[in-house]
Amino acid sequence: MSRLTRREFLLGAGALVAVGAGGAAGLSGSAWWEGSPQAIERAAPPAPGPWTIEARHYTSFGSSGSLNCSSCHSGVEDAAPVSYCHIPHQGDYVRCNLCPHHCIIKEGERGRCRVRENRAGRLYSVVYGNPCAVHVDPIEKKPFFHFLPTAAAFSLATAGCSLRCLYCQNASISQVPPEQTENIDLPPQEVVRAAQRANAPVIAYTYSEPMVFYEYMLSTAELGRQAGLRSVVISAGFVDRQPLLELCQAVDAIKIDLKGYDEGFYRTVCGGELRPVLDAIQTIYDTGIHLEIVNLVVPTLNDRMDQLRALARWLVHELSPDVPLHFSRFFPQYQLVNLPPTPEETLDQARNIALEEGMRFVYVGNVPGHAGNHTYCPACGQRIIARQGFAVLEYHLEGNACAYCGEVIPGVWWPKPPTLGLGTRW
Repeated sequence: MSRLTRREFLLGAGALVAVGAGGAAGLSGSAWWEGSPQAIERAAPPAPGPWTIEARHYTSFGSSGSLNCSSCHSGVEDAAPVSYCHIPHQGDYVRCNLCPHHCIIKEGERGRCRVRENRAGRLYSVVYGNPCAVHVDPIEKKPFFHFLPTAAAFSLATAGCSLRCLYCQNASISQVPPEQTENIDLPPQEVVRAAQRANAPVIAYTYSEPMVFYEYMLSTAELGRQAGLRSVVISAGFVDRQPLLELCQAVDAIKIDLKGYDEGFYRTVCGGELRPVLDAIQTIYDTGIHLEIVNLVVPTLNDRMDQLRALARWLVHELSPDVPLHFSRFFPQYQLVNLPPTPEETLDQARNIALEEGMRFVYVGNVPGHAGNHTYCPACGQRIIARQGFAVLEYHLEGNACAYCGEVIPGVWWPKPPTLGLGTRW
């Protein structure tokens, strides 16, 4: 596994990750990091090492000699013989309880995410404090449109993902184990210090799937909160309820990529399931932290208007019409390079349908200059936040209210209007 020390990182070790538009920016010694680099010793070998920490959510089956088949096969009686699976299951097994895959992992092997490993009947994360992508982005890039507009977000990711989306824009880090990415030694306390040096009020867990580096994210968010920093999560929402509830206590906002409103699409295109994602969205909403939803509209695969209408209707009736909803344009990526970009007309129609269903804040993403990039007051219709790309050009809120009519706009806003532009610092 290739790693950079903090010294090498700070001195400008060259780009580590190159991805398409809207993806993770590479690690570099760029101007956002202020202050003198510290003298840090070269990183130790990968295992055991500082990047390994015991996972928080798993079940160990111990060393009783064999694994009960009913642990991973429904409908099997507790007394079912091991021969049910045709092979003996000897040794120490664990079941990961972080995501709905509930991987049963043999000793020495890893789960579907590639970053959680069974060592002698104990499950470990092998990417703790070891990101492969670090950058400062405007919060609008995530996208968050109702959370501290213009804020600079100190953004990081490790390798790994629990899903297998065929159009993944960050497949070079999400679809590989950490041994195949270039990583840096950046434990939670150093992330907080780095964000402070960058004058970034927000730490963002993004680019790959933050739930797979759950322990790293949770520790960093808790330390960040103590230092007065906000934490935001950009996730597919494929996570079990208990770890999600714990996370919601430590972070300030979550954006969920709701990939489609169809079980078949989730199974065949994403390698997951829809129901657990809907349950996660409901859980997040119920905790009261800030929530936004993004749906990447992929031509011929999840762009049926009846499904998009059902998605919007579910949000209105099960959550709230005030949850910001983003329909984003697909561009050919990874294993779906044969498909065309999403037509603007499709995105227009999706937005109009969601508004018809009662959603009050519906956006169009990945189409610069589109009217759907802006925020409009649902009461008086005035444009209250104007955006160009990731930059905020106009901001007409007084506290949390429309400056024109006084309508309260749901979100997390600045007490005073921010300095407009790209990536405002403190």
